[in-house]
Amino acid sequence: MKKEPAGNKSTVYYIDSKKDSNKSLIDRLAHMIDKSGLLKNITNGERVAVKMHFGERGGHGYIRTPFIGKIVQKIIEYNGIPFLTDTNTLYTHKRHNAIDHLKTAAINGFTYETVGAPIIIADGLTGNDYEVIKVNGKHFKEIFIGSAVFYADFIIAVAHFTGHPLGGFGGSIKNLAMGCASIKGKFLQHSEFVPVVDKSLCRLCGACIESCGFNAIKKGKNSIYFIEKKCTGCGECIGACKYKAIRPKFPRESKKLQEKMVEYVMGISNQKKKKIVYINFLIDITPGCDCCSLSNSPIVPDLGIMLSSDPVAIDKASVDLVNSTPFNPLWSASNKTKGEDKFKMVFKSIDWNSQLDYGQKMGIGNKDYKIIKI
Repeated sequence: MKKEPAGNKSTVYYIDSKKDSNKSLIDRLAHMIDKSGLLKNITNGERVAVKMHFGERGGHGYIRTPFIGKIVQKIIEYNGIPFLTDTNTLYTHKRHNAIDHLKTAAINGFTYETVGAPIIIADGLTGNDYEVIKVNGKHFKEIFIGSAVFYADFIIAVAHFTGHPLGGFGGSIKNLAMGCASIKGKFLQHSEFVPVVDKSLCRLCGACIESCGFNAIKKGKNSIYFIEKKCTGCGECIGACKYKAIRPKFPRESKKLQEKMVEYVMGISNQKKKKIVYINFLIDITPGCDCCSLSNSPIVPDLGIMLSSDPVAIDKASVDLVNSTPFNPLWSASNKTKGEDKFKMVFKSIDWNSQLDYGQKMGIGNKDYKIIKI
């Protein structure tokens, strides 16, 4: 991992997970926040969104509540008004609407009592509460962001760094891009195709037809069907279906999805005037993301926590550190050694560099970084 300071390198602060003092990792996180000075940009009384992932039911690798509680405490010390937030999921499991999402958060330990701040699902009850931000990207001219994120004054994007089947890894870029997008925004990032209908689940209730503003859905004999030339791929019907009969059809081109994520980060960053701080937790680094309803064994030992104002730099530093670390012994049966690309070995066809290269090209950050170890 790069450590030498240089001219135009972005700064990434780092604390490792090894206990080398009488202070806990939680207290050292607070110390790193103070040393970085990044929260000094919070103006008195600003609403600060702690953008995070509450975990899916059945998984256990998500960030632990004491860390989040400490971040909340620091926001209050810097005179901000914190709230925890995430947006509803595109897939129809237990975070697809605000009611299930809040229940899942509570089951996994995230409540006002445990973290000291309220939880607001950013895109509302059914994922349709969003605002539009104009962008000048290759894939998008506008993006769709959960209203609570849009109206927040400051964002602290707290990511659990893991593997991801479409991005290779999921870090700060993925957390902000996918995690702040409404269901419509998630759909447009994931898919460019007409949704898929599971005819065995369709009840012909008509809710999807009512939700469609393009007259692209019709009732058939046994299920609804799509008129492809009218469908815009907005994903509103997925949020409207109560029976999980409609799902997106995912593209195979990972590069395009990664570039779309970058354009979402670009739009949010511009709208916030760059009042965003990124934190990557390199703890319980599983091959799959926290959206999974189970957690596999971590691929490397716990490494620590990184902090930066640059999403490209912090993700590059994180992946470099993971790849420079020997595999968890539980994965050693495959003769996987230190220095190999861990995420390439898990997702062989995915080039995770795409999001970093495009992110630097679009000006959201810098792949060249320097580490300041706290």
